[in-house]
Amino acid sequence: MEDKLKYPKNSHLRFEEKHKQKVLEAIKNLPDKNHSKGSKIVIKRWGYSTFAAAVLFLLLIGSTHVSLGMAKVTSKIPYFSLFIEQEKYTIALNGVIFDVINENKYDFSDLNVSVPDREIKIWLLGSKEEVRSMKTEVIQKINSELVAQNFGKYDIEVKRGKLPKPMETTPEVNEYMKKKFDLEKKVLDLLEKNNYQPAFPVEVRINSKENFIYIALPKTEKRVAELKEQLKLITKEYGEFRYKITSIDMAAREQELRWVQNGIIDIIFDGLSENKAFKITGLSYSFHPLPLKIEVRISLKSKDPEAKEIAENIENEITEFIQTHEMTAEVRNDPYELTIYGKDEKKINKK
Repeated sequence: MEDKLKYPKNSHLRFEEKHKQKVLEAIKNLPDKNHSKGSKIVIKRWGYSTFAAAVLFLLLIGSTHVSLGMAKVTSKIPYFSLFIEQEKYTIALNGVIFDVINENKYDFSDLNVSVPDREIKIWLLGSKEEVRSMKTEVIQKINSELVAQNFGKYDIEVKRGKLPKPMETTPEVNEYMKKKFDLEKKVLDLLEKNNYQPAFPVEVRINSKENFIYIALPKTEKRVAELKEQLKLITKEYGEFRYKITSIDMAAREQELRWVQNGIIDIIFDGLSENKAFKITGLSYSFHPLPLKIEVRISLKSKDPEAKEIAENIENEITEFIQTHEMTAEVRNDPYELTIYGKDEKKINKK
């Protein structure tokens, strides 16, 4: 499993879709009305500080229809630095939007914000008549607050949303889940008691299709056979199980944690996907085995002169980001291999 290239959870999504989910999560965690004022102050200060820290960026992105790629050319600022500023700016802008939503008690199911296009789409809950009657008010209140917070007006589209259907459960599924959690606790207790150090979270599955346990251990661990025998004992009452115990290079795992937990992989992949000039069609990565392997695929054939130029730009932007940005300080000396393929699956870059 660890030898396969992985796709970041949001690598197939547009930038604004990622932040849509962040807003939805944030709105669920908003304080109640008695505490909303304090929360509002924090969000607004964030918006102000972002504005002050990136005036040029806001002139290029926040107040016009200039794309990130064009902003890079115009400002000479490293591309990924601009992309990170756009993320900060978008989150701050989202804060203003869900402040309005919360204060006016609007029920909504979805939100999509695009800073480059200066567009906001919001899906409100209610009947057709209710959503239609609220449309003008919602647009006016959101834009009024955005202008007041120096973000300027946006093109706002209000649509009628639908709540996702709750996942249906059955007594059988509930019983599987209960057994899974019970067994998972026993497995974790077993590992802790015997001083096993899992490299990844333990996986336990019990359902109608399979009973399965996955445990990743450091490759220095020699007690694998002993562990399997112990697992057979504690799983006996739950039925027959398939076990997968893998050996992990902890140096690779430690590098993975540095790149993934610090958000560096997401920044690189989301940033590449955001810029249409890079013509990205696929992105993947793998830390196992070392070194980190990053693969990029573009929509041009490898022999296309433009493909070579794009590959060089991608290489340069990634290198500059890793070697100069403050958030990459911990990974600056980590080895990695970057391979860029054309749509003919032939390598374009020299590295």
